[in-house]
Amino acid sequence: MKLVPHWRILWRSWSVRLNALGILILGWIAIDPVSLLAVWNMMPAPVRDLIPEQLLSTIGAVLFALSMLARLVRQPKMQEKIDAAAK
Repeated sequence: MKLVPHWRILWRSWSVRLNALGILILGWIAIDPVSLLAVWNMMPAPVRDLIPEQLLSTIGAVLFALSMLARLVRQPKMQEKIDAAAK
């Protein structure tokens, strides 16, 4: 296994950022579910009624799916930096 030459630039891609956000949210839920429940209980009831209960369990999966889609989208500014790093 070998790193790609432009590995230092890849953190700027949307797929990496969405994966990081998904890991952050899932890690927060796994490490401290009590704080998540506190945030949920602090929300006004009308706001809670707008959010489906299943949303909390699917946020991570949705972010990972979005990251796969984001990988398919061309990011011209990042490609310019990758090309410049290759020179």
